[in-house]
Amino acid sequence: MTKIILGISSSISAYKACDLARLFVKAGYSVFPVLTENAVRFVTPLTMETLTGNPCYTKSFAQDRRAMGHIELKEGASLLLVAPATANIIGKFAHGIADDLLSTTFLSVSCPVLIAPAMNPAMWAHPAVRENIERLKSWGVRFVDPLEGEVACGDTGYGRLAEIETIYRVAVDVIKG
Repeated sequence: MTKIILGISSSISAYKACDLARLFVKAGYSVFPVLTENAVRFVTPLTMETLTGNPCYTKSFAQDRRAMGHIELKEGASLLLVAPATANIIGKFAHGIADDLLSTTFLSVSCPVLIAPAMNPAMWAHPAVRENIERLKSWGVRFVDPLEGEVACGDTGYGRLAEIETIYRVAVDVIKG
């Protein structure tokens, strides 16, 4: 069974990752969710475990699993998909900052990486975010760009998470090569 690591960072659109996980599971993929510390404020580990049938990882060093979660997770993975990805997690990835399980997992995987950003339009347009994205692209990381529209805070512009079906299709294409 094809293994997908589904990274979820702390965006209001994190709830959409539940529908994304369901699409993958329904299609026969094995999904292993990794939530950042703040993502659990939007989506619970129990919800992700129920939807995927797999453990939900939230900490780098969990007592009930092997001590090196990022190493265990990467084994046999066909894709690391981060949806939604905040400016924070994109910045961590681009600068090799490994201070949580998701950023550490990013540094340890050898499989393709696909990122679907979601953030305030001003953040999406900020030069630091643009540079981080270009740096990651130069390393072979792929992106599903956000959509234009109103975001949770009421601002309008590019920053809305891409449609779940689009992210799913792009992820399947990346896995198939």
